[in-house]
Amino acid sequence: MATPETAVALYNYEAFNGGESDFMAFRSKLPVGSPAPDFTAVALDSGEKVQLRDYWKEGDVVIEFGSLT
Repeated sequence: MATPETAVALYNYEAFNGGESDFMAFRSKLPVGSPAPDFTAVALDSGEKVQLRDYWKEGDVVIEFGSLT
């Protein structure tokens, strides 16, 4: 089981190259209001792998992408 510290270490990356072209490509991938594709993520509190579809079963889901750093 991952601790919050190890989960954050897994989240961080060694290098980031964020040019405007990368941002524009991101914006064109999924238009606002579109359903999110199912994906697997790691829960920071338990280290458990979770899937978006498991949360959809319980009701509406809001996904926020941000940085812990």
